[in-house]
Amino acid sequence: MKILVVDDEEGIRDVCTEVLQQAGYTVSTSPNGEQALQRLHEQWDIILADLTMPGLVDGNELTRQARAKGSAEVLLMTGYPGLETAIQAIKGGAFDYLIKPFTTDTLLTAVQRCITKRELSHELAREKALRSELNQAYGKLAKMERVRETFGQFVTPEVVDFVLAYGHDICKHGERKTVTILFADVRRFTWFTARVSPEEVMTGLNEVFECVIDAVQQEGGILNKFIGDGVMALFGAPVPNADHVGMAMRAALRARDATESLAESRRALGADPLRIGIGINTGDVVAGCVGTKKRTEYSVFGHAVNLAARLEEVAAPGQILMGPETGRLLTGRVIAREVGHLSLPGIDEPMPVIELLSSAT
Repeated sequence: MKILVVDDEEGIRDVCTEVLQQAGYTVSTSPNGEQALQRLHEQWDIILADLTMPGLVDGNELTRQARAKGSAEVLLMTGYPGLETAIQAIKGGAFDYLIKPFTTDTLLTAVQRCITKRELSHELAREKALRSELNQAYGKLAKMERVRETFGQFVTPEVVDFVLAYGHDICKHGERKTVTILFADVRRFTWFTARVSPEEVMTGLNEVFECVIDAVQQEGGILNKFIGDGVMALFGAPVPNADHVGMAMRAALRARDATESLAESRRALGADPLRIGIGINTGDVVAGCVGTKKRTEYSVFGHAVNLAARLEEVAAPGQILMGPETGRLLTGRVIAREVGHLSLPGIDEPMPVIELLSSAT
């Protein structure tokens, strides 16, 4: 703790210096206010100054400039006590004043009170700064959460986590995975759009999407993308799951049952029923992000994806068609029927296709 003693009386300076140094403080002295002003840059903690000193700088002027230029607390000393003197000192910015002659204990007590006040002031300043930092951090976190929530309206939470985990390197993280892909699409949608208003088209489509997406998410899958009046969902990526085939099977049944129920409800209300066809297939894919740093999309790529899409294209309203690998992996777990070998668009050889009817349990 650095203390500057300012007094034109050498005896006062010597006594104060001795007492304060014995108490463990670092003490320096100045014989007048002018010299003390020149030393304010030395960053004093406390300035102990006489109120009345010869020259242009008395105790009050020193106090004013010390408070304006730094954070030092000022204790004034006076041999002429009075209410007006006290008011003048405090108004000038002094922490307290001592009446000469004062005892050693009085001096040390005043200095200690001044130190306590400084410590409290510093603590309050630190607390204020910390509160400001916390408020800024909270604001940033709240903004990030709003961004995350908004982002989550366009992609699934799992993809959000994937993007946040890999940051700018997402385009470099393609992985080979075995997954099950589900495609679902509204049947006769072009016919439907020609019969009703655009507002009704959007309302009806969103009702169907809600059924399908709820079914996918309830079974742990993720919505990968909307494709016009259809959706693509993934099971086993980006979050791996050993039972991705069973998850996709249950999601497909849920989606079919929910949309069939919705179609009946719409028919009862005099609206056109909207039904879907579903295709699911299992196989090896490359999963990751495709695009550029400015625009990218998480998806899966490979023959297994194409086959799932082709199965959905040929599925009748309310029908779920499975590829051969999906059917094999679900043997004993589902009730199904063999449709036979179908020639699918873009597939070189006729493909054995299975219709999923229900779960075996």
